[in-house]
This record gives sequence, structure tokens and C-alpha cells, in this order.
Amino acid sequence: MPPPTVFWPEDVKDDGVCYGWRAPAVCVAGVIRDEEAEAESTLAALCASAEWPRLAEVCGGDPVVLGTCTFRGRHPTLAFTGIEDCTIVYYHRHAAASLRFYALENVEPREEGSGAQNAAFRTARAHDFTRPRYPAGGISGAVIRQFNAAKTIDTLLQRKSARQLLQAELSKYLFDLMDAALYVPMRVSRLVRLPRSLAYLKDFSTTVQQLDVRAEQAEFLAHEVAPLRRHDLTAVDVFAARYTNFFNTVWLILNDITIGVAFGSFLCENHVVLARMLNHLVDAFLVDWIRWALHWLDSWPAGLKLNTELSRFYSHTFSDLVAMWGHVLHRGAPYLPRIIYACGILSASGMTTAIALASDLLAVLTLHIHVGYFLSQALYARFLRTGGSLWNLFRGKRYNVLRERTDTWAYDTDQLLFGTILFTLLAFLFPTVLAYYALFAMMRLGTILLNAGLETQLAFMNHFPLFALMLRAKDPWRLPGGIYFAVKYAPGPVLVVKNQPVPFSTIFVQYSRLWRRLAAHYNPLRLLWCVLRGERLVAIPKYSMRYFDKDPVRTA
Repeated sequence: MPPPTVFWPEDVKDDGVCYGWRAPAVCVAGVIRDEEAEAESTLAALCASAEWPRLAEVCGGDPVVLGTCTFRGRHPTLAFTGIEDCTIVYYHRHAAASLRFYALENVEPREEGSGAQNAAFRTARAHDFTRPRYPAGGISGAVIRQFNAAKTIDTLLQRKSARQLLQAELSKYLFDLMDAALYVPMRVSRLVRLPRSLAYLKDFSTTVQQLDVRAEQAEFLAHEVAPLRRHDLTAVDVFAARYTNFFNTVWLILNDITIGVAFGSFLCENHVVLARMLNHLVDAFLVDWIRWALHWLDSWPAGLKLNTELSRFYSHTFSDLVAMWGHVLHRGAPYLPRIIYACGILSASGMTTAIALASDLLAVLTLHIHVGYFLSQALYARFLRTGGSLWNLFRGKRYNVLRERTDTWAYDTDQLLFGTILFTLLAFLFPTVLAYYALFAMMRLGTILLNAGLETQLAFMNHFPLFALMLRAKDPWRLPGGIYFAVKYAPGPVLVVKNQPVPFSTIFVQYSRLWRRLAAHYNPLRLLWCVLRGERLVAIPKYSMRYFDKDPVRTA
């Protein structure tokens, strides 16, 4: 049987009485330079203090005296009760205020299947005599929590230094200042939050949705100040997660405002030139080009002979629709410089506000495309459904609504004759319906992709893990993603428990999921299939881009 493992703090180099835990592994928390009896009384006083109950829940029990240690070199010589020979593995003790800690990730594969099957499998595996038995005393979640609490216990056993007291006071004053600064935004956010009767506006206006996001961020910051001010460092991982989420949101808002102020000043300084350019683009692409495309379809393009009467009806109807909306846009053109100037002023609240305003402006400018697509899609879908019904008619089939299936049915001669007449009409009119539907479907697809690009950028700016990336580069100990054993030569080979930094794939896992959702929704083959089937082309729902599954490393 291999010798037991003793986990020893790497920074402890003093002789004295060792204290720590014996279960689930022998873990030394520190050394008391005193007699064994006095060390036991010191630990008893610690366990009777007011701070200990919460810390005991984390550690899994009270610390006990393990034995004595002496240093005659770089490694300690241990005299522990019940342990004659042992293997020493070193670990790092971090102060709780540093927010550095160990985290143990579960490397065991997750078992798929039903709960009953999993329970039966675990029972059979537990009684499998061919499966090797691993000795107890290894690293588990309880041992990891003891690693993280060791320095806190050592701090409680000693008097706090003046520097620690000063850091605690400065931290308290900082969060008090944040609490006062967030009082007004918190009140404003409660006023901005829409009542349930008007909550549907968030589905139509990106600006309203962004206001709701900013209100939620202000409410989140205000609610997190109180737990952070208490500075409860007994569970370092929980406090570190709160701390990272809080300052990640603060950094996002501050950077958003900084970029928004710069972009807003650009809009205000060039609002006349930008308005002139936007008017030219609207006239050229959203009015004149669409009318030219409609007239081109009405003049037998590329030798494609469409139904003259229906094509003329389509062309005149949609041309009048485009001309009417173009007239509305021309009436509003003199106010466009003021609108851009107002957008520049509102951009001082953040670049995300400017993007949301641009998304809403795009929706207003392309309203006639949406209406034209809705009308052409409705008629095209009706033609497809009529064609499907005629196909069942000629095959002698009928759809059974009650049984939700297609059954055989005998039709009369009059019904077959009427179906033949309808099929003739459908065959002559369908190419014209398809041509105009394809035109508006392509334009609608272009506007959806532009809007999707703006909303994707909005989601990234609202939830980008900026603070987490800074911590990952500056201090990886604060974002642990597991542990590993490193061999250190001092002078002989020893094992040291090291921190495995969280991989970038884990930090960006939410955005990879968001990208997969966008790629699946805007897949060209899927969109082409929707166009051919006459299904309505819609943008991805806003809340599916905003609320995606949370992960262990929360970054917003």
C-alpha cells in the first residue's frame, strides 16, 4: 500500500506545531510556533469565535493538531500521530483578499440515459470486483476548499496588520461610493422599466430593448454592492464570481460610454454631411432602384414572358407603395440632420444606444420593403397551398383533419373539372407571382442580415467578457479551470499542486453558442428552403440573442 499523502503549504518554512485536517486527506493549514497544549487551546478559541461557523461549513470540519514539524533543509520533517512515512505534496496558500483560489473540475464523463439506468449502472459498477479500487485521501472538492481556506485561518490566528486594515477600509469606502453613485441610476431604471402592458414594445424596438438592458445592468450593480461591501471571504470562489461579474459589468458600461461619447461627437460635428449622404443612399437604393426593378420585371426580363395583366397589377401596386413611402421619406428629409444630431447626443449614454438607434432607423427606412414582402409572400404561400390541394385532387386523395392524415377519396367529375380549371389558372399565373415574390424576398433577406449584424454587435458589446479576459492575462489564479501536478526540483523532485487557468474557449463559450444559433438561423440553405416553401423570413428573436444559457464562468 502506498504511503499516505500530506498536503503542505509551500510558503510555510517554520518549525512548530502543525494544524489542519485529517479527512478526507491530511492537509496542513499552517504552523503554530508554540507548545502543543497551547496550540490546541488556540485552535479551540478559534473554533469558538463568531467568524468560525461560516468558515467551518466551507472547510468541512474543525482544524486539529496533526503533530510537529522541523526544517533541516528545504523540506519539513514531520512527526504526525499515526503516520510514519508519507509523500509530501505542496500547494499554494493565497490570502482571501487576493481572490486567488483553487477549483477542481469534474473530469468524469457525464452518463447519458434515464435516471433509473444511471442508478443501476452505478450500483453494478460499485460491486464490480474487476474495477480497481483507488485509495482514499486524494484531492477532492473538500480538500480544494481546505486549500482555499488555509490562509484565512492563518490570518484569523494572527492579528491583522495595518496594511490589511487599510485595504479593508479602502475597499469599504470604494463600495460605499459606488452605492451612492448607483442610487440615481437605480431610481431611473425603475422608471424606465416598462409595465407589462407595454412590454411588447421590446419586441419591435431595439432602442427600447437596450434601455431595458441598461436598466437591468443598473439594478444588478445596485443589488451586488451590498454583498461585496460585506467582504465575506469565507467562500472565496463565490465572492470572486460576484466580484468578477460586478466589475465586468462596470467595465462594459464605462467603455461603452467612452466609445459612445467619441462616436456621438462625430455625429454632432458631421450631422449635415451625414444627412445628405443618407438621403442620397435612401433615394438611390430604397426608392429609385426598387422602382426600376419593378419596371424591369414588368417588361419581360431576359425573355421571361410573365402574365401581362397580373405583372402590370403587381408593378403598379408596388411602385405606388414605394412612391408613397418615398414621398413620406422626402417630407422627413429636412429633419434628418436634427435626428442625426439628436442621435449623437443620445450616444453619450453608450455606443450600444447608437447601434440600437441605427437598427430602429433601418427598420423605419425599409418599412415599404417589409410591407411588399408581406403581401407577395401571402399570395405566394396561398398559391402553394392551392397547388398542394390540386395535387391531392388529381391523385384522388383528401386530407383528413380529424385523423391528421391523407386518405383516399372519390371525387365527382364536376370537382375534377373545376380543379383542372383552377390548375390552368395557377400554372399561368404562378411564374409572375414567383418573380415578384423572389424580388421582395431577396430585399427582405438583405434587411434582415443588416439588422442581424447590428443586433449581434449589440449583444457582444453588452455581454463581452472584458474584465475576465484581463484577469486571464494578468492573474490566471483568479480564473481557475482545474488543477494539475507540476514537478519542482528544490533540490530533489517534489510535486506542487498548480492552478490550470480557465481556457479561452470556456470564457467565450456563450458567444460560440450564440454564433452557432446565428449560423443555424441564417443558414443559406435553410433560408433558401424557407423562400421556396413560402415561409415568412423573420429575424432571430431578440431574446434568444440576449438570454443564452449561463455557464460556470459567468462573464456578464
